[in-house]
Amino acid sequence: MSRLEDTLVGLIVKNAEEMPNIAAMREKRFGVWCPTTWLEFKNQVEQFALGLKDLGFKPDDKLTIVGDNKPEWIIAEFGCMAAGGIPTGVYPDSLAEEVEYLISYSESRFLVVRDQEQVDKVLSFWDKIKETVQTVIVWDSRGMSHYHDKHHFLVDFKKVIEKGAAQATSQPGFLTQRAREIDPGEVAMMLTTSGTTAKPKLSMLSHENLVFSATQYNQVTPMEKGDETFSIGPLAWIGEQSFTVARFLKVGAHYNFPEETETARRDLLELQPYYFGGTPAVWEMLISATQAAIDNADRFKQYFYHLAINTALKRTEIELAGKSARLSTRLLGRIMDFTVIRPLKNRMGLGRVKSAMTGGGAISPEVFKYFKALRVDLRQIYGQSECSGVATTHRKDDIRPETVGVPIPGIEVKVSDDGEILVRGKNLHQGYYKKPEATKEALDEDGFLKTGDAGYFGGDGHLYVFDRSKDMMTIDDGTRFAPQDIETRLKFSAYIKDAMVIGNDHPFITAIISIDLENVGNWAKKRGITYTTVQDLSQRDEIYGLIEGEISKICQRFPENIRIKRFANLIKELHPDDGELTRTKKVRRGFVNERYQSLIADLYGDKDLHKLDIEIRYEDGRVSNFKGNVTIKEVSQ
Repeated sequence: MSRLEDTLVGLIVKNAEEMPNIAAMREKRFGVWCPTTWLEFKNQVEQFALGLKDLGFKPDDKLTIVGDNKPEWIIAEFGCMAAGGIPTGVYPDSLAEEVEYLISYSESRFLVVRDQEQVDKVLSFWDKIKETVQTVIVWDSRGMSHYHDKHHFLVDFKKVIEKGAAQATSQPGFLTQRAREIDPGEVAMMLTTSGTTAKPKLSMLSHENLVFSATQYNQVTPMEKGDETFSIGPLAWIGEQSFTVARFLKVGAHYNFPEETETARRDLLELQPYYFGGTPAVWEMLISATQAAIDNADRFKQYFYHLAINTALKRTEIELAGKSARLSTRLLGRIMDFTVIRPLKNRMGLGRVKSAMTGGGAISPEVFKYFKALRVDLRQIYGQSECSGVATTHRKDDIRPETVGVPIPGIEVKVSDDGEILVRGKNLHQGYYKKPEATKEALDEDGFLKTGDAGYFGGDGHLYVFDRSKDMMTIDDGTRFAPQDIETRLKFSAYIKDAMVIGNDHPFITAIISIDLENVGNWAKKRGITYTTVQDLSQRDEIYGLIEGEISKICQRFPENIRIKRFANLIKELHPDDGELTRTKKVRRGFVNERYQSLIADLYGDKDLHKLDIEIRYEDGRVSNFKGNVTIKEVSQ
């Protein structure tokens, strides 16, 4: 028999026993934060589990969840575990073929989806999965009555709960009994790997993996009972599952869900959570939105914003260097903190944040320093799905923007002789589902996970990460560099949304730039520059001048031979639907290199104009060719 605190399902039971009437989750519905107590949460998980069993769910069955961050996802996830199955998740904006791949790969017999949009995706490939998938459970069936009449495999989420409630009367204490029966070493869930170079694999994570990681991370960054957390990272991502879901269960925090993905920023502002975290794209989005608002403000506000930020950044640089700022800088900083910085943090929704995290990819040191300047306790985390998302992080009084911190207690991290980062501990996954050879290849002879990332430990004990080992580049003069380092710094610019740096086996470095349509559009409007589409805007001479200035300014910090010499503004955004980015917004370098190989060739030629002709995919699945002229420009040094 397991202890309740040793498994995720057991933690739900434990919290329901200890604080039955305290809110476990809140969801914003029609403008109101609606709570679910721990006892209600426990009952819903139990009822969903029994409802699944009543529908024919068997031990070791797989269940795939597709939808936005909502309480139903969490209830389905833990209900599946309680029923003896293994859940996995899919990003809600995934294309139909991506959803079909993961359903087929995971051999799921049951699906839980949010709404009509996700049901339509499933119906588009139903013939391919109908021999395996038995039931599709829908938690938002608005406008779908005719669907249920036509497709008898569709079941309403509430009906599953009702079936379970009826079963619960004859099986009292079912969830408590199941929680004590679950072996902590059992697979709790399967989460996708990043998939930057190929189709993602499913990483099998046990209860022990996730509870251990949450416990050890909490030693470094304590979360307390009753603390407010906000669900903004995708629930299909290890970061959200490890740093928010597992920890909220471990300590008994309050887990809050936005009304919709589109209202997340507004709901964040209203909630003002104590803990907040996400991928670098989330932090870049917050800066981008702030800079766009300042760009549209009057000169008085612009002056004091820039004075406050510059003062705060200067103070932060001094403090990070372990020195003390001059009295005049400290005094001006205190005035600016009270009059500008504190109101700005509140406007961003970060006014009450005790600690914040960024993970899932490299973050620009400039982005990191910006939030440190706002007095946000932002810490970088390094990890992968295979190690439960966590291996290193910053300590409160030992934060360095260029690093990913130091190993978390109980987790071993070292660097191999050829510079690859290796990880070992109770956080290591149980392997890749249905891929024993890949599981074996990912471990060295001592049982360390081979992360595939290149890095080193500095004299300060901090881990420095360059890039994926296979993505490291060498230009013709023999200089080795990490393209990701340059790219993350470029994305600090409010006007650059994404960037991919090229240079391997070439005489110099070039870049493909995807502009930030909203911010560049606002910049253009303020200067009387009219445009119709991103294609039109991106190719304007004035915009090329703007982006050239940003590149030149950012690259000044690099040695001259690894500064960007030529660049091109794409006439479209890099997009996950086109396979150019992962769902967590990492560049799929190999794919982009192949797709834009003729443009890359022209970047290294003598042309100043490229005729782009590529295939793109729309959200509804339609495919068409996208054509247009792309200017190639030199960067003034």
